[in-house]
Amino acid sequence: MSIRTQYLALLRDLVALPSVSAKHESLPETAKLIADALRGLGAEVLYDDTYFAPFIIGKLTSAVSKAPTVIIYNHYDVQPAEPLDLWDSDPWQLTEKDGKLYGRGVDDDKGNLTARLTAVAEYLSEYNNQLPINITFIIEGSEETSSQHLDDYLAKYQQHLSGDLVIWESGGKNANEEVEIFGGNKGIVTFDVNATTAGHDLHSSLAAVVDSAAWRLTQALATLYDDNGHINVSEFYDDVTPPNHREIQLVSALPLTHAALVAQHQITVPLLTDKTGDDLKSTFYFSPTLNIEGIDSGYVGEGVKTVLPAKASAKLEARLVPGMDPDKTLLQIKQHFQNRGFSDILVTKTLGQPGYRSDMSDPEILRVIDVTAHYYKAQPVVIPTSPGTGPMYYIHEALGAPIASLGIGYANTNDHAPNENIRLNDYNQHIDVIKALIRSYKK
Repeated sequence: MSIRTQYLALLRDLVALPSVSAKHESLPETAKLIADALRGLGAEVLYDDTYFAPFIIGKLTSAVSKAPTVIIYNHYDVQPAEPLDLWDSDPWQLTEKDGKLYGRGVDDDKGNLTARLTAVAEYLSEYNNQLPINITFIIEGSEETSSQHLDDYLAKYQQHLSGDLVIWESGGKNANEEVEIFGGNKGIVTFDVNATTAGHDLHSSLAAVVDSAAWRLTQALATLYDDNGHINVSEFYDDVTPPNHREIQLVSALPLTHAALVAQHQITVPLLTDKTGDDLKSTFYFSPTLNIEGIDSGYVGEGVKTVLPAKASAKLEARLVPGMDPDKTLLQIKQHFQNRGFSDILVTKTLGQPGYRSDMSDPEILRVIDVTAHYYKAQPVVIPTSPGTGPMYYIHEALGAPIASLGIGYANTNDHAPNENIRLNDYNQHIDVIKALIRSYKK
C-alpha cells in the first residue's frame, strides 16, 4: 500500500467520525485516531483532554543543529451535516465520484490534515527519515465553535511551542483556479439577544395596546444600522487597525468584482457598499461586520394562530478586524441598546476571539509564496486576510511566528454546506507543495 493510499484510508476513518464540536460528538475518538497517526510518523505526541475537545501536539525533531521549526495547525472538529436530505451521499462516509471526494470535513479540515501528514510521511520515506526542519503539529477540536479553551491549552504548553512559520489549517484555489495564500483572518463575537414583554403569549387582540416581543426585538435590532448602511453603534469603529500600504496594494489587485459577487451568490438586494459608497474590496477584507444570524418568535407553523408573542430571540455576530476586542465590542452594543431606550433587551455573549493579520513581506511568508509559485508555475494570489474567522490571533500570541494559509480547497468545495467536497488533484498537489516547502530548507 502506498503512503498516499494509507493516509486516504485514514481520511476515510476520520470522515466516518461525526466530530461535531457544537454537539460534543466523537471528539475524543477522533483525537485519539489522529494522535495514533502522529505516533506512526515517529512524532513525540502530547495528548490533553482536560476540556471537552482534546488537544494534540505532535513534534518531529530534526537532527540538524539549530534547525528552524514549522508549525502545522489543523482542527478535527466539523460543522453539523444537517440538512441531511440535501446531501447526495452519506456525509459520514468518504465517497469518491468523478475525481472528487465527498464527506463532512473532507476539506474543513480533515482532508487538509491528512494531506500534510502524507507530505511528511513521504518526505521521511524519500530522505532516509531525515528532516531539514523541526515540524510541530498543533491540532485542536473546537475551531468550529470559536476554539474554546485553545488559549488555555496554548498557555499550558507554552514551553513546547516555538516556531518560525505557521502553516494554517486550510486554503485553496479561487473561481479562476488561482492558488490563494492568506495571512490573516477576522475575529468574531457572537451573542444572543432576547426580548420578553409578558409572562406568557397573549391573544393578538391585545396588540392594540401591547407591544409584542417580536416587535420589540426587531425595533431594537433595526437601530444597529443607520439609513446609509453603516453600523450605528457608538465607537464601534474606533479601535480598527487600518491596513498598511502593502495590504492595501494586495487587496486592490484581487479579482473580486461587484458583478461576480452578485452572480456567484445570486444576490437579489443591493450590496451594502452600494449604499455606503465604500470600496467593495477594502470593505470586504478590512471592515468589521454586524449580522443577524437568525430570529425566533411566535408561531410559524401551518395555518394561523392569532397570538401576540411574549418572547423573541435572535442570534447575532460581529466579525472583528485587528485592534477590536470581542468583549469591548459587545459592551458597546449593550450600551447602544441602553442609549436607544431598549434597556430591557438582554444581550448574552456566546463566543469570541480577536482578529489577526500577518506581515505578508516576512521572509518566511515570501518563502511560502516562492515555493507555491515554483510548483504551480504561476504566481499565487496573496491576500493579507480572509473575510472569515479563525483562531490565528491565539496561535500568533503563543508562537510569535507569521502565518500562511493554503490548502486543498477550490471554489465549489461547499465548506459548512451539504456535499462538501475536494478534488483529488488539488489534494495531491497540496501534498507536493508541503513536501517542496520542507525541501526548501534543505542545505
